[in-house]
Formats: sequence, C-alpha cells, structure tokens
Amino acid sequence: MAENPLKKWFLDFKKRREEIVRAGRLSSPREIADYFAYSKMVANHPDFCPLYKSGEVCHNMSKDELVCYFCACPYYDYEYYNEERKEYGRCLINSKYGRRNEWGYWDCTNCLLPHRRKFVEFYLSNKSKT
Repeated sequence: MAENPLKKWFLDFKKRREEIVRAGRLSSPREIADYFAYSKMVANHPDFCPLYKSGEVCHNMSKDELVCYFCACPYYDYEYYNEERKEYGRCLINSKYGRRNEWGYWDCTNCLLPHRRKFVEFYLSNKSKT
C-alpha cells in the first residue's frame, strides 16, 4: 500500500498550527480565530500557506472573512486513501459542496464552513467541553 500523502500533510499542518497557537499564547477560541484571520496570517506567517505569496484566497471567500485555522478541516477524512480505487480523502459530514476531482482527491473548494470565524469559535468552544 502506498504512503498516504494526505495524512502526512495533515499531521505537518497540525504541528505548525499548534506551534503558532503555543508561541502566540492563544488560549480562547476568539483569540485563535482572530489570530488566524487571513490578513494577520499573511503578515505574521507568510510561509504558512503557499497562496499567501500570490495573494490568492482559497474557498472562494473574501480576505476579510477567511480564517485559516482549519485549513485542515476537522471533517476531512485524511485516513481514507485507496490507491487501487484512486480515491483520496472524503468528507465525514457528506457536505453537498464537496466533490471528487479528476485526480481522485476529495475537493472541498466550495465548502466554506470551517473557514468562517463563527465556526472556528463554535468548534473550538465545544471541543474544549469534551
């Protein structure tokens, strides 16, 4: 079975995100959402995302509304990697905004849920209660 590059990417992303949270001493969901706002991330961590250098914004969102904390969506199944069927990744909530692209990867470009400030705050607030 081939190595799963999605899982490697996810684990690397998670580590970088945790380092930023720790270094910034961010403790509340609001602080985290504020800090990971697109404009602040471009200024403070220009190497965090390859799109920052070109000024592009993913997920068809405006720069003012995009929060980059969940670039690795909590509902994206990185463990799902089927080389034989050419299916890589999937959505755990079956969002109607996702689709499998021509290379077999689950593409969430049209899903805005995890990139909105309200969702980041809500998810992190509820995660801390479990």
